Order: sequence, then C-alpha cells, then structure tokens
Amino acid sequence: MPPKQHSFKVNGVLVNESNHSEDDFSIFITAMDDNHAVMLVREHLKNHAPKGKSIIKGIQKKN
Repeated sequence: MPPKQHSFKVNGVLVNESNHSEDDFSIFITAMDDNHAVMLVREHLKNHAPKGKSIIKGIQKKN
C-alpha cells in the first residue's frame, strides 16, 4: 500500500543569478509530508526556473 499523500501550497522568492531580481512564487504539490514537498519544489525549480536561489517563505497543508 503506497504512503498517504497530502496537498501542500509552497510559496517563496526566486532570486535571479544574473541580475539579482526577486520574483515571488507559489506552487501546489502533492507529497508525503512538508519536508518532502519542499524537496520536490526545489527540484522542480532547479529544472524549470532561471538560475539562482530559491527561498522558501511558507508551506501550508491543504485539505
């Protein structure tokens, strides 16, 4: 039986490496717990966002 998954809303800021601009982001994701959700969001941003840093500001569990 697979582990129970929950929906999370993760929000934060992306800091662009080239011009140091900041952009807010919010992502809904399904994960086992909040740590797993943050790990999945960071991996997604690494593959799909411009080069730079991601700063997680908040995470909410959605029903």
